[in-house]
Amino acid sequence: MEPVRLAFVGCGGIAGAHVNGLRALWERELRPFEVVAACDVVEDQARQLAARVAEFQGRQPEVYTDLAAMLDHAAEVEAVDICTLHSEHHTTAVPSLEAGKHVLIEKPLGITMRAGRLILAAAVRSRRHLAVAENYRRSPQERARHWAIRQGRIGSPRTFYWHDVGEGLGKWGWRNFRLDAGAGWVLDGGVHFADLFRYQLGTQAQQVYALTRQYEPYRYDQVRERRGAWRVDVEDAALALITFDNDVVVQWTWQGSAPGARFSRRVLYGSEGCLDWETGWWGRHEEHTDNDQLVAEFMGGLAADEKERLFPAGVTDAIAVELHDFAAAVRTGAVPEVDGLDGYRAQAICLALFESACAGRPVSLAEIERLETEAYQQDINQALGLGPGGHSCQ
Repeated sequence: MEPVRLAFVGCGGIAGAHVNGLRALWERELRPFEVVAACDVVEDQARQLAARVAEFQGRQPEVYTDLAAMLDHAAEVEAVDICTLHSEHHTTAVPSLEAGKHVLIEKPLGITMRAGRLILAAAVRSRRHLAVAENYRRSPQERARHWAIRQGRIGSPRTFYWHDVGEGLGKWGWRNFRLDAGAGWVLDGGVHFADLFRYQLGTQAQQVYALTRQYEPYRYDQVRERRGAWRVDVEDAALALITFDNDVVVQWTWQGSAPGARFSRRVLYGSEGCLDWETGWWGRHEEHTDNDQLVAEFMGGLAADEKERLFPAGVTDAIAVELHDFAAAVRTGAVPEVDGLDGYRAQAICLALFESACAGRPVSLAEIERLETEAYQQDINQALGLGPGGHSCQ
């Protein structure tokens, strides 16, 4: 496969994990990309990323601090990997697509549903690939669970419990602020979980009923002493019931403001058994296969071509696999595994939690995706020039 000429747009934070993914592919003699440019408003970050790429690629990518300048002058760029703040996803993806570039974009697709729609529309107009960087589903463990469900190991899925409760009050940069991030962990990390719900259940969410809370209005440099505080405006607790097709119910709880005892439990129950994310598969009569055994069974049953598709050259780094999938889509014309519509539907589940809490009622995913209910998102849309005025619950 001829390498896709790639530019990074946004070179801090998660972009470093993408570089590590490229390195993992390179070390297995896979060259799906040639990184030709690195763009960031902070020039030093772009230079640092370019230097890291040059360590294994050899060629040093060109450095830019302005996206428009890069799109104008770097004609060889075929695709961009967007790793910016959530609030900048639409402002970087839309012009990149309009310039004829294929786009891989970090999750969530957009900071709001309106932002996501702008990106989808640009992809349709440009007839370019749009993929969302969802890596969690690509791990051997998640692939094995997906396989076990379709093998009938738990029967028909019924209820899915996804609980993470503890306390985390340290500062987290721009992610502590709605106008940059859209929400807190429920959107930033939770969109991974929403994608997993859809992937493992193989069906669509229909309705969400949720409560969200902010119990702790500050984050700290020194958490124990509560020193070096800044005020934040994102949630620190969410409790939701999500109904999917086929009468499946997901109970999703996250809290980052729960001091003392922590707990985390993720279990999918079916009519004949369950999958426990910590301990593995359990049958009705206490038959048990631990996670390592389950992965071994799954891997052992894969045909060679399917194993190569899921884990090219034996690579199991999920971000590396995500990148390889995107390159293959660009070169072959195939649909990326997680395309723009998948990303839109996953972020809709997360934003439905906030819209339900704001409205004080269950909301349908249809009304969220059609922009019929967006009071929680209203002030973000207004601040970013994305939508009309109106009632906001903030």
